[in-house]
Amino acid sequence: MNRYQELSRKKTKIAVLGLNSEGLRYAFDFATRFETILQDTVVAENTPITDFLISRNLDSHKDRIQNLALAQNASDLRAAGVYYLNGLSGSIMDWDSIKASAAIIGKSLNVGDWVIFGPHIDADLAEVVLLELLEKNSGLRLGQGFEIAFHPSIVESHNFDNMGNEMKMSHNLIVNEVERILNLKRKDEFGTNLINYQNMDTELNRIKNKVRELWIPMLNDMSRETFGEFVELSINKGFLDAYSHLRLSTETHVNWRRFFNLVLRFGVKKELEEVILFQNNLKAV
Repeated sequence: MNRYQELSRKKTKIAVLGLNSEGLRYAFDFATRFETILQDTVVAENTPITDFLISRNLDSHKDRIQNLALAQNASDLRAAGVYYLNGLSGSIMDWDSIKASAAIIGKSLNVGDWVIFGPHIDADLAEVVLLELLEKNSGLRLGQGFEIAFHPSIVESHNFDNMGNEMKMSHNLIVNEVERILNLKRKDEFGTNLINYQNMDTELNRIKNKVRELWIPMLNDMSRETFGEFVELSINKGFLDAYSHLRLSTETHVNWRRFFNLVLRFGVKKELEEVILFQNNLKAV
């Protein structure tokens, strides 16, 4: 049974984080069909749902209160199986607020849960920033413990070409159910809300190009001492989090060994190459 089926059978709940007018509009629609939890960092704990509705001049929605609840603590959010990250608490983008909400979701995630990114959340930042927060705070891995999807309305208007296969495949896996959760109709029978992803050879070439074009110049600017610290931290303390968006879809952890092999292949300075070979016993390929 997937999370949509569980929502429909009242076996789990949907949580909406970011309660501006748009987030609330989705929440009220969800509440006509699913048990819905509201959470926002600007709402004080222990606020009764009736007081919250009155404070936002939303008395007309009190008839839906039976399916609405404000999260009062972390355990309330853990009762959800689907998290809708609207992100916006006000009328403007606030990435600090969005990151805080993503961290809260991460601490609440259970195996099998879904996270839906709202239409204002930039896809690249979701991959580089929000995914890391979700994984770090949950101890789970995308595709191994939870799935994500983007709001279908942004699929045609945003550029997903630079995004790794892992995010694309996760979106495609659950987007049909996400459309039903959001009460959207598919535009046509060909699945326009799917994101095209590359085959493994093309994906590996994308990774190689990023290492060659982005990482090699940065690494070659480092002194031998700084580079040595970078290598040691990468292996012992997971310093290569910045590399995590280059993972293949089959990987669950940052593959620093692959990264350094590519660095050796694509022309790191000789003095830096010696650091890699000495500290990590890697062979140039």
